[in-house]
Amino acid sequence: MNRLRLPFSNGTDGAALRRASSELLAGEHTPELIDDSLLIVTELVDNVIQHTAAGGEVVLVSRHGTVMIEVFDTSRRMPQARHPKPDQPGGRGLLLVVALSRAWGSRQTSSGKVVWAELA
Repeated sequence: MNRLRLPFSNGTDGAALRRASSELLAGEHTPELIDDSLLIVTELVDNVIQHTAAGGEVVLVSRHGTVMIEVFDTSRRMPQARHPKPDQPGGRGLLLVVALSRAWGSRQTSSGKVVWAELA
């Protein structure tokens, strides 16, 4: 099992998070699974940056052909997948998470919430 914890703030370079995530997953997973994982990390981190004043923490766990992605933040507001009209910009991040993961969800924590996705 490989594990990575990466704190981030609203000013964090997303490329650095993706690079560290890619390094953890390289050699254990297919390029497609790695690409899907990086896209989910990007979407979940962008949601935190867009919807909260503080940053958060990404936790990746790679184990037995699966990848678990957890993104923690201090907001108590739970995520909801929207279904924007085709001409509306944005609002599709969680739809991508749903489409690419075998399971996803969220739960409250003592300091906010965590949004997670599992890929295989």
